[in-house]
Amino acid sequence: MTYAVQVEWNWLVAVYLFLGGMGAMVMAVSIFAHIYKIGGSDNGRLAWWGNWIGILMLAVGSAMLFYHLLNHLAVWRVLVGVFYKPDAWIAWGTWFIIFAMIGAFWYTLPLTQKMPVFENWRIYQWFKGLCQKYHKAIGWFTAINGILTAVYTGLLLQSFPAVSLWHNPGIPVLFTVSATSTAIATLLIVQYTILKNEQDRALRHLFEKTDAWLIGIEIIIIFTFLNYLLIGSEGGRVSYELLWGNPLWVWGFVVLGLIVPFIIEVGVLLKRIPSGALTVISAAVLVLMGGYLLRHFILAAGVYEYPW
Repeated sequence: MTYAVQVEWNWLVAVYLFLGGMGAMVMAVSIFAHIYKIGGSDNGRLAWWGNWIGILMLAVGSAMLFYHLLNHLAVWRVLVGVFYKPDAWIAWGTWFIIFAMIGAFWYTLPLTQKMPVFENWRIYQWFKGLCQKYHKAIGWFTAINGILTAVYTGLLLQSFPAVSLWHNPGIPVLFTVSATSTAIATLLIVQYTILKNEQDRALRHLFEKTDAWLIGIEIIIIFTFLNYLLIGSEGGRVSYELLWGNPLWVWGFVVLGLIVPFIIEVGVLLKRIPSGALTVISAAVLVLMGGYLLRHFILAAGVYEYPW
């Protein structure tokens, strides 16, 4: 039996999976924070920034995947794929992304104070009022499609049975937890660098606590997932050796992207490490770095087994 590491899905796809899952969950988390006034504050500005950042992330990630296509004119087949190939997750994911972006734009309209040029248009005022009337329903529509997008990024890889590293139940769970963690890290950066609102202190504390829990869960998933590879198929064992034999995976992702931010966030929560913008932002940046490296190396260590 021989093995070949796949090279077709490169860093462009890793960026797509990273930005897609993170951007979608930024939308979902910021919308729920606004709808239910989590932390006791309005969170309207956070929702505005979160949705526009999410739209930008999904747009850039989708552009990466579009650029990666061998035949760019065949993109319409992805859009209609849900009708003739309903088991194609990339087709469903494309629609989840489109719906999430549309919903996020609608959700931001009532939160936008003034739009130059469009402000005097009657149709704009009418549509803005309609979005205000059904604001909560639009929020739920956007958040659901955002969550489905985050889950889809893992299901997309799981749908490839030829690669043992991808075709296992841990991938969708791992990618969803990672997407939520990186989304919260992004929102913490927004809170500490752009909003700087003392009234959202309770929400920031909740985000820090939640992210610490998510990183802890991610650490558990990573090690159980890799143990599954080691005792599974030969292809899985080869992927395991590729990952743990790469210093960037060990020191870049596992140590700097998981363990260090986990220690920082737990230390802040236990008041063993001084809390503040620099501490939280440093941990958040490491979480974002780890989120990308996770997807990069999961793709890079994908192994085909021959002759099977």
